[in-house]
Amino acid sequence: MVYILKLAINDFRNVIRDRFFVFAFFFYPVMLILFSRIIIHLIAPRIESVFPLAANYSLLFMFFIILIPFIFSFIAAFLILDERDEHLLTVLRVMPISRNSYLSYRMLFMSVFSFIVLMIFPPLSGLVDGTQFSYLTYIPVAILFALFTPVSALLVASFATNKVQAFAIFKIGGTVFILPIFAFFLNLGNLRYIFSPVPNFWSLLSLDSVIQNGTLDIIPLAVGYVFHIILIAILFYIFNKKY
Repeated sequence: MVYILKLAINDFRNVIRDRFFVFAFFFYPVMLILFSRIIIHLIAPRIESVFPLAANYSLLFMFFIILIPFIFSFIAAFLILDERDEHLLTVLRVMPISRNSYLSYRMLFMSVFSFIVLMIFPPLSGLVDGTQFSYLTYIPVAILFALFTPVSALLVASFATNKVQAFAIFKIGGTVFILPIFAFFLNLGNLRYIFSPVPNFWSLLSLDSVIQNGTLDIIPLAVGYVFHIILIAILFYIFNKKY
């Protein structure tokens, strides 16, 4: 426990030391909230006659929700890459904390912060005002979205050999993981299941039920949890094998 606490303190120091991490960790969530408010109070009223943006607030909300765990996974992945370059993963072999404990901590650390932002974003954004959104039923969905943080972080940390490759994987991954939102924007009906191989699809499907009906659809939620846990286990194994 003492070593975990030391790692947490060290992580905060690393985040504060890097300007980009400071922006991503502290200011990015605030910017999402401010941007949401700007859309509601300044942009939407001015373009209402051209494009009824207010009718698509739920889609904007879903889009922003996807971005939250993605940015925290970015921080987690780059912290791992930094520590890998400094040979910390090799040093862990002779330390009281195991590699598995270290990786579990690293994933949990950013996932917790991701979950916190996911929980405070709905009421502060204003994008779900006037919908059937239920805060209580949203909690397990927020946990599911937070699980995407270790999925994305481990994906990058496992296959990127340097930070340039990490950026490239994040760009490609960002495109792929955002694609499922078009299933809801285009109202594809059952055709939306073509996006089912993308883990975010099941999270969005669960979130859509919470927004539209105020209820929790257990089936996509359960599939999403199983899908994410399997991906985390596979990527955990790949990372340990390679490094």
